[in-house]
Amino acid sequence: MFSEKFISLTDYAVKVFESSSFDSYEISCVDRLHALTRFANSTIHQNVSDHTCRFLFKASKGKKICTLSLTSLTKTAIDSAVSQLETMLSFIPEIPFFQGFSEDTEEVIPSINATGSLLDEYQRADIVETAIGEAETVDKSAKLAGAISITDLRYRILNSNGIDISHQITYNGLIINSLTEKESKGYAKEEQFERDPSLLKPAELSRKATELSVSTCSAKDYSLGEYEVILSPAATSTLMRFLSFGFNGLGYHESQSFVTDQIGSQMFDTKLTLHDDPLNSETLLASPTDGEGVRKKPLFLVEEGIPKSIIYNNFIASRYLNDKRLSTGHQVIPFSDYIFGMVMPINLTLYPGDSAIPEMIEETKQGFFINRLHYTNFVNRKLGAITGLTRDGIMYIENGEIVSAAKNFRFTDKLTSCLKNIPLIGSKVETGVTMNCPAIKLKSFNFTGKSKH
Repeated sequence: MFSEKFISLTDYAVKVFESSSFDSYEISCVDRLHALTRFANSTIHQNVSDHTCRFLFKASKGKKICTLSLTSLTKTAIDSAVSQLETMLSFIPEIPFFQGFSEDTEEVIPSINATGSLLDEYQRADIVETAIGEAETVDKSAKLAGAISITDLRYRILNSNGIDISHQITYNGLIINSLTEKESKGYAKEEQFERDPSLLKPAELSRKATELSVSTCSAKDYSLGEYEVILSPAATSTLMRFLSFGFNGLGYHESQSFVTDQIGSQMFDTKLTLHDDPLNSETLLASPTDGEGVRKKPLFLVEEGIPKSIIYNNFIASRYLNDKRLSTGHQVIPFSDYIFGMVMPINLTLYPGDSAIPEMIEETKQGFFINRLHYTNFVNRKLGAITGLTRDGIMYIENGEIVSAAKNFRFTDKLTSCLKNIPLIGSKVETGVTMNCPAIKLKSFNFTGKSKH
């Protein structure tokens, strides 16, 4: 899985830590290749790759713990890093509840195949050419931008307690933005992520994005208020991601979560079931262990509208449950530099229903189809109140038919309110990097502000 040089340096790091003055240590080794072919103005303009190799060292003395990241992978750099950790540990305070690093439970690690074929630069260029050609058949004035990318993640986690686990994950991603300019500018976006690149549909995505961007050139202004809404799988994914944030053990025990003291209560529509299954290879980041080497297991965050589980890593379990062994295995694996060291579920699936988007539209008296939610954030975590913007295509629906494109809105609503009544859930689940979702229809969604475009 790893190069001989990488293995040699990892072994050297272990020897250095074993001979150090630390009581215990943890080493995370990351070997990640990310390559992409980027296009803009319907022309390929960049073909790049980034090969990142990194060590993350954690060391402890008594109740003191210190962390250091290393990207210069040489024996000299490793020696220097260990020396820095020893110096830093002499200055930092103790953490009274620290219980050490993960321990090997001697459970059999399930075998998970999370790899597939990866596109080379020529295959990526062919996909871009297909997408651009399809856009031109829809509207000659449409211009595409985006990227077709590959990710090859290999990581190893080992510590002084006997943990030594390696895993590999690969996937391909296609993002298409369409810009059309007529009496005004129209925008739309479609994306697809697949382990198997043969499942990518550049022509279909390009057509959908271009048709939607053409429609939004003539977007109309509509009144603020509460409406029925149909959320695309991408928009649903954003809403479910913010729902999942409420199940973090830190916020839960600090009474800063909307599910605090609500486990077992009927909070949401009975159709809503949100499952985290890291052993399901249909989730892109399927993995037998988390970023601390803890064995991962499937669990329900929400089952038939009822909150079921709170998630922990070693640190949060030690602090609030007084037992690191109660970690649910949710220290994030090192799949991204932007999401690093967090405690979050990354193998989520929203259970599908039996509806299709056309049926959802037919069942809508007055509302909107929303293609994407953007710049979303919490207004009040304890209340589950979020705000954000619609983006990349929003359509007004009246009496079961799409009437016109609409100008974008700002929305502000509570998850505990808008997810109370979900009339329909789509039957088709789309794969995302951290979540697989169908489309859903909400009975009420609150628009509180307008955009000029």
